[in-house]
This record gives sequence, C-alpha cells and structure tokens, in this order.
Amino acid sequence: MNSKNEINNELNKIILGIEEEISSLIKKNETDYFLFALRGLVRYTSTLFKRLTTEQNIPIEYLAFSARSLFECYLLVEFIIKDPSKAKDFISQKPKEELEINKGFLSLKTENASETAIKMIHDRIDYIEKLTKDYVLTPTRHWSVSHLALETNNKLEYDAFFKLYSKYVHPSSWIMNSHEYEHNNPVFRNIFLSQGQINANRIVKSIKKYKNK
Repeated sequence: MNSKNEINNELNKIILGIEEEISSLIKKNETDYFLFALRGLVRYTSTLFKRLTTEQNIPIEYLAFSARSLFECYLLVEFIIKDPSKAKDFISQKPKEELEINKGFLSLKTENASETAIKMIHDRIDYIEKLTKDYVLTPTRHWSVSHLALETNNKLEYDAFFKLYSKYVHPSSWIMNSHEYEHNNPVFRNIFLSQGQINANRIVKSIKKYKNK
C-alpha cells in the first residue's frame, strides 16, 4: 500500500488531470457528468484524507467520521466506474438535496421572518429548478451505503466496519455509557486510521486503473 504522502500526491495529480480535462470540455461547450462526479469525489477524498492524517490528537469521533466517509467515497467511485451512466444520477442528487434544504427553511417561516431572506430562498429555489430542467437532471434518491456495498461487492467489509463507524458518528449507547478507555483507545484509533488509508489508496488505484484502460 502507498504511504500517506504518496496517496496525497496521487490524489493531487488525479485532481489536476481531471481539472484539465474539464477545462478542455468547457472550451468546447461539452459536458461530461462522469468527470464532474469524479472531480467532486476525489476532491472530497483528498480533504478527508488530509484531515485524517495530519491533525494531531484529533478526537476519535472525527477519525471515525473521516474513515466512514472515505469508505463511502470508495464505494461511490467503484459504483460510478462500474456504470458511468450513474454519474448523472449522482450529480442530479445535488439540486434535489439543495431544494430539500431550502424548502425545509421555508417550512419554518414565521410572521416576523425577513421578507428579503424569504425572497432569496425562493429565488434560489427557482434558479435550481430552472437549472434542473435546462440540463434534464432527473432527481434521484440518495443511495444508501448498504446498497452501494452490495452493488460493488463490498458487503463483507460493510458488515465488519460500518456499524463500528456509526457507533462513533451517532450518539450511541456505546459512546455515552462506556468508560473513556473503552471507546477511545489506540486499538480503535488505529483501525480508523488504517481503514481510512486503505480506502483512500483504493480510490487512487481504481481511478488510475480506469484511466489506463
């Protein structure tokens, strides 16, 4: 497996390569949803991996969150590489999620709410809905991690680690009713660090393999 520095360098190279490809497409007024999806995934992978490996004395909950998210990023990369047509579905989730957020804000509107703020939210909703229509983006539901694991043949790893991650990401009884040494110890910290590194490395290898086909 590549070292932490090697993984960071490889991720940066992949990001630069994708950015160059996208810049070329923009000049030709062309769209490639696969590249857009991959760019978002690799950028976030790079951010997560840097947090995981460079922060000193990071709380174990942060380690668990980063490791969990890197596993999900790996599953998404595998899922989209397996079927590039899913990339547009993935991109389409973004406007759907933003509409849900903004409409949620509007549901909390009170008589004293700022009309300027309300108008800004309505304007943003109108813009997103127009963009969705112009680019024929079909709103799709967020893919569950269990679904992604099944589709990418990673069910065994999902069963082994995902419940562990979730114990730290959510306010679980495991966290709240344990002694500090039970849930915050070198064994679990090393599991999160090693799994995060493994999945970041997998993402690099998957993308390089796809690009070299």
